[in-house]
Amino acid sequence: DTEITGFETVPEEDRPPINVVHLSWDVMLGLGTFLLFIAAWFGFVWWRKRDIPKTKWFLRIVAISGVAAVLCMEAGWVLTETGRQPWVVYKVLRTSDAVTSASGIWGSFAIAMAIYAAVISAAVIVIRRMTKRWREVGTSDHDVPYGPPPTDIDLTHSRSTKASS
Repeated sequence: DTEITGFETVPEEDRPPINVVHLSWDVMLGLGTFLLFIAAWFGFVWWRKRDIPKTKWFLRIVAISGVAAVLCMEAGWVLTETGRQPWVVYKVLRTSDAVTSASGIWGSFAIAMAIYAAVISAAVIVIRRMTKRWREVGTSDHDVPYGPPPTDIDLTHSRSTKASS
């Protein structure tokens, strides 16, 4: 004898945008399941062979999984933020009432953006210098402490160049 109330009983002005909420839920759940299957695939191959899978398909999917993880996280954020609309605190504070009228907020925002820009610029400069130093002409990969390990081809090549010089 219990009456089940649905979404239509919520007043129109209190409803979140249901299409955005539903789509972000589907994206988050689908990509999360995709990432779980990748981890299970890796775990199974590691358990059976004690080696990292090296097939082209696995490596392609793993490359995609980084982007999928970010999209999954963003979809979760969209779900959280739009699902609670129009409330910041349910039935206490609406988002339209929570907006600040402080005038100094733009100065703080500009300082934060300047700090982020400086950190990103420094990171790009350091990484570019590292790549130039790492691949200088005349050096081999195994002379660099953070380079890839030498292979037989590299050793033969370096021996033949030393013998010819």
